[in-house]
Amino acid sequence: MTDQPLIAEVSQKALVRSPADELLVMQVDADTWELPGGRMGATEAPIVGLKREVTEETGLSVTVGEPIHTAAWRNDAGRGRFSVVYYCETETTDVELSDEHCDYEWVSPSTARDALLTVSIHQTAIDRLLAAEEPPIGQTAATDD
Repeated sequence: MTDQPLIAEVSQKALVRSPADELLVMQVDADTWELPGGRMGATEAPIVGLKREVTEETGLSVTVGEPIHTAAWRNDAGRGRFSVVYYCETETTDVELSDEHCDYEWVSPSTARDALLTVSIHQTAIDRLLAAEEPPIGQTAATDD
């Protein structure tokens, strides 16, 4: 048993893949790009929360697949954080930005990983996506409950 369990805020991010096999990245400010997603509500089912966050930030409807990467850490203030990155697909690339982001781009996975995203969790998720033999979506995809 762990003497001191991690008490953490949970965030969920989406690796959203377009029909053209590009990934969506969101610009926060001049120096920061991220994947869409955010914190889930205290009583919200994980997939419901992720879909809500993606829709709020992008206007997109997504099909949610399997989690592709998870990570736990303490931030600079010592607060616990736990993040799950899910593989998602969308049928459209028509993004409607919320006020949380100033721009977006659909780019190749390698461009997202190497040129735009700086968060190692996001980069690792893309590495795992690129290493997968098939996209992690289908009959075993995550459910809304």
